Amino acid sequence: MKQINKKMLGMTSIVLSMSLLAAGCGGGKTAEQTPAVSNKPGEAVKPIEITWANNFNAPEADDNYVQKQLEQKFNVKIKNVKFERTTWKDKFGVLLASGQVPDIFPIDANEIDMATWADQGVIASVSPDEIKKNMPGYIKAMESVDAGSWGVGNYKGKNWGIPKVWPGGNSGLIPGYNEAWLKKIGYNEPPKTLAELEDVLTKFANNDPDGNGKKDTYGMSGRGKIPIQMFTSVFSAYGVSPYLFKLGTDGKIVYGGITEETRSALKLLNKWYKGGLIDPEFLTTDNNQLNEKFANQKIGMVDNMGWGSFAKTSGFIAKPGLEKGQNVIAGKPVIGPAGKAYAFSGGARQAPVLLGVQLEKDESKRTKIEQILDAVATNPDLWLLTVYGQKDINYDMNGDLVVPKTTPEAAVNKAGAGNFYNPLNAVDSSMAKYNTSKELLDLKAKVDTGYEPLRDILGPAVLTTKAKYGANLQTLLDAYVIKAVTGQADTDKAFDDFKAQWLKSGGQEMTDEVNKVYAERNKK
Repeated sequence: MKQINKKMLGMTSIVLSMSLLAAGCGGGKTAEQTPAVSNKPGEAVKPIEITWANNFNAPEADDNYVQKQLEQKFNVKIKNVKFERTTWKDKFGVLLASGQVPDIFPIDANEIDMATWADQGVIASVSPDEIKKNMPGYIKAMESVDAGSWGVGNYKGKNWGIPKVWPGGNSGLIPGYNEAWLKKIGYNEPPKTLAELEDVLTKFANNDPDGNGKKDTYGMSGRGKIPIQMFTSVFSAYGVSPYLFKLGTDGKIVYGGITEETRSALKLLNKWYKGGLIDPEFLTTDNNQLNEKFANQKIGMVDNMGWGSFAKTSGFIAKPGLEKGQNVIAGKPVIGPAGKAYAFSGGARQAPVLLGVQLEKDESKRTKIEQILDAVATNPDLWLLTVYGQKDINYDMNGDLVVPKTTPEAAVNKAGAGNFYNPLNAVDSSMAKYNTSKELLDLKAKVDTGYEPLRDILGPAVLTTKAKYGANLQTLLDAYVIKAVTGQADTDKAFDDFKAQWLKSGGQEMTDEVNKVYAERNKK
């Protein structure tokens, strides 16, 4: 592996521990190294040696079953560098400071790590065209989820590593309703528009939907302990999340919290709050309390449900409700002034899989790694091998569904399976049939559809202003949103004052940086 200058890393005093050396990252030539590849006819081609570091599901032992299968198929020799997931960052820093740079970096590296290591000269810049050529199946799967994920690896005019997504991040928050309450107020299906939603919530609050003869119900509550998930159905109907950057009408990026869409949504929420449609305890409510309020017929709508929450076994809303006779049914995100159905989502974009800088000068190894990663991510047989191990030894099949064996000797880490050799295992959505039951797949197809994910325009990004101002700016937004909903602050002058304070407190600098990064990512 490439030897690097310790001074460049600023960690001259750190010495690599013997445990890491034993993991396969000893420097210099060893007795195990084989001679250079010969081109003479009849001679075997020397396997390419790949130093593979990861902090996820480390195999119990080297030379395991999965490793040997990959080595044989691709004519490579793998050196494993294993870390614990909770302690990997510090130990990996020691590894890099010693001058030992693995070929494949741990999966939990984020965009800040990427920028740091790019500045330190320890990771490889890789041509997108080359990745597309050597990883066609993977790139097709990745771009079908979010082609904009290429931008995350764009830093200082270069592409770093292999773009990565998590498809589940595009699934939005979906509203759920008390089915019996809907029928009681005359609705045979959940509301489809913002106006219909207001009518439903009004009747939930005023028409005694639980039939107890008391006015003790509310239309909805909110997850006040996580403000980013409060009242997402309403904000999404206006095409905004106060906590995400979005593309403005002028073509520039703007923070959702200071837009006119947010002002209008807050005005409506305050109207609902004053009208008794919103549970006044929303400020201190968490998931457990939402469970209780829905199950005990205090609220009839929950608007921060994921599609999986509608499974009868889900511990969030569905199962607690059923235990007390309340059935939740899924609605679609309602259409409001934005003119289409949006659902707040975290977004699928993730930091790329990073490669060691030495690969910039080793095209054959770089190509081989790209081919392996493409295959294990998209080839069903290799995906099953790297994720679940050996059929009949580590798992059985029930139709398409993998059924892992539960005996100690069948543990996947004994075989080397469990994603250590497959850092892109979650990208190809066609593999979901192997680890998700047909019932859940059918539920997803029914519920998780009919809307556009409402996600941050950038996703993961290296923003110096976020580190500097982000926490304070969010505190400002949290405070104003709560005051606006409850009526402690108006949505006229007080909103203008909040906007001015947000911009003056670092928000303008952050917005400028976001626009700069967005422009760099979208250069033609």
